[in-house]
Amino acid sequence: MIKISICDDDLTMCDHLSHMISQKLDTLSTAHTITCHTSAASLLEGPLDFDVLFLDIRMPGTSGISLAKMLRQQDFSGAIIFVTVLKDCMLDAFEVEASDYLCKPIDEIRLENALKRLLKRQKVSQDKRLFIHTMNWCRSVLLCDIFYCEVINRKIYLHTRDGIVEYYGKLKEVQKQLDEHFIKCHRSYIINLAFLKEYSAGQVLLENGSQIPVSRPYHQILLTAMLQYMERSN
Repeated sequence: MIKISICDDDLTMCDHLSHMISQKLDTLSTAHTITCHTSAASLLEGPLDFDVLFLDIRMPGTSGISLAKMLRQQDFSGAIIFVTVLKDCMLDAFEVEASDYLCKPIDEIRLENALKRLLKRQKVSQDKRLFIHTMNWCRSVLLCDIFYCEVINRKIYLHTRDGIVEYYGKLKEVQKQLDEHFIKCHRSYIINLAFLKEYSAGQVLLENGSQIPVSRPYHQILLTAMLQYMERSN
């Protein structure tokens, strides 16, 4: 599932672009949701959990460039594609790490190519790995295969679909390689929210049957992360 937002002060353009994108993604057999906004204020009022933003540059009030800068300052890491009649703002687009730049009227082939590039990058993201390097061996593990990580006496245990991978290391070094699906729930445990089945009475139950303790300092952190994860998944 890919979540898309469109922000353009022209409602007709929003609807037209939404229809074009939906047709292309249907052709590419990609499940998607599309939300339209006609102002920066409207977009900022909602959750910033979308994967892609198609953004007009010339809008009354807050311009597309200003809005993109605000989003990046709020740590929005999704793709931004500018859609505009202006052809002289490419340098500004690079400043906010825009993924693409489409000129109106929208060319269907350029739009399709832009979507294909986005889907390719999304697949690469899904193939993220944790790289393990010791004095004697190296190994990589797909993040999506990890149920949880734990540390016992300076030894890391990765509980995965293929069994347990163990090696000497630090949990904080493991955490640096993990993505937003993972949350620390105890000083000795990091869980993959994708496998969370239930949380109650200070215990997390994962889909593989594992029960993981949640310490009091991490209770609210875990609840917040769970809610954010559910919002992103809807």
